[in-house]
Amino acid sequence: MIGLVGAFFSKNWISLALVGGILLGVGAIYMKGRSDGSASAEHEAKTAVANQITERNDTDAKVKNMSRPDVCLAIGGVWRDDGCQ
Repeated sequence: MIGLVGAFFSKNWISLALVGGILLGVGAIYMKGRSDGSASAEHEAKTAVANQITERNDTDAKVKNMSRPDVCLAIGGVWRDDGCQ
């Protein structure tokens, strides 16, 4: 049995080496693409968080400049008797 396997490899070693090289190449390309995709997704997530923080800072600045009755009206309340209802 071992002799048969040895004979097979000795006759077909070039083909087997070629197939092995192709498989290694495809695996390497797959891993590179997967890594690039992860990096891209991470970059998009960080950009989204930065945009949300910027928008939140802008909103906070606007609210700080508003009077209490204006804030009440902005959130859909009604200002009556010195309070938001």
